[in-house]
Amino acid sequence: MRRARAFATILGAFAALSRPTALLAEPDAPVVRSEAPIHEVVLSDGTRRYSVPIKIGASTVDTGLDTGSVGLRVLERGLASGDAQVSGGFDSYAYASGARLNGVSGEANIVLGGLSARARIQIVKRVDCAPDIPHCPASLVSATQYGIQGDGLPGEGFVAIMGVNMGHDPVPNPLIALGVKRWIVELPRPGETTPGRLILNPTEAETAGFVPMPLMTDVLHDSVAGCLVNDASQAKACGPLMMDTGAPGIRVVNGGLGARPWPVGAAATLVFFDGARHAVAAEHLTIGLRAHASHLMFDEEPRRPDTAIFPGLSPYFAFSVLYDPGRGAIGLKPRTPPPGGPVGAVN
Repeated sequence: MRRARAFATILGAFAALSRPTALLAEPDAPVVRSEAPIHEVVLSDGTRRYSVPIKIGASTVDTGLDTGSVGLRVLERGLASGDAQVSGGFDSYAYASGARLNGVSGEANIVLGGLSARARIQIVKRVDCAPDIPHCPASLVSATQYGIQGDGLPGEGFVAIMGVNMGHDPVPNPLIALGVKRWIVELPRPGETTPGRLILNPTEAETAGFVPMPLMTDVLHDSVAGCLVNDASQAKACGPLMMDTGAPGIRVVNGGLGARPWPVGAAATLVFFDGARHAVAAEHLTIGLRAHASHLMFDEEPRRPDTAIFPGLSPYFAFSVLYDPGRGAIGLKPRTPPPGGPVGAVN
């Protein structure tokens, strides 16, 4: 009851509520629906990662799923002879951790779920650290022991990563090559024994009930307007909120909330806004719980002028997330909360 009253207070403070609407009618061009399983992989340091099986050439590769990056990128040692062909020149891609994948552009026949296509990939020949983050995970292990999304732990992580955000890159989102117009990410959650789902070209029935939010494309890729609010004190940080399965905690940058994060056990709410600044969805969570992916950090970055919120996995534990590049929107639909998990709500 207390949490419901806190949410009502938040909504009254920010904007009038709007009713959810359908995200998009079915695309005019014929599309094929398919889906792929999403598997949870827990690293030895407790970090949760997620993977999907992708066939690249003749090899089936367990591939890290990352909604915070773009492009299919494969360590050269993960490819058999003939799986991919070099088609372009040097390509380099860096992640927030500082790990940088260096290689060449290539092409390969790929299969994901029931869809197949010829797609552009990056063939990674060397991994290093960006100059401003010299002690990134890639610096901690040898090249033969390095795995993508492995946190620098020897022999952990993946030989490939599939970035499925809606940004642009010379090595693009491979879902586009597969003819995917929209996709839904449903992560497996702590304690669940069945895989999650990456739903490709979902049906009209599957997209019903999602609340749409326009992308803030001029700020951060795949970000929407949002706030993180302390339910007790009503202290809040508001700004672009970036959706990213590759970030396991909640990080607030330049939030003006001091250097010390709220204590473990604090009740908090992530609030999501539509294009008219109406609060249309919220996630009720508790700070510091693994089941909520809610380890909280406050950072100051002088090079970034404004507040930004990086909620990591937490929203995916409360919501199914619909990606709609045609409309430039992300949609949220509450999931049935697991025991002890965060609670999603729409209005």
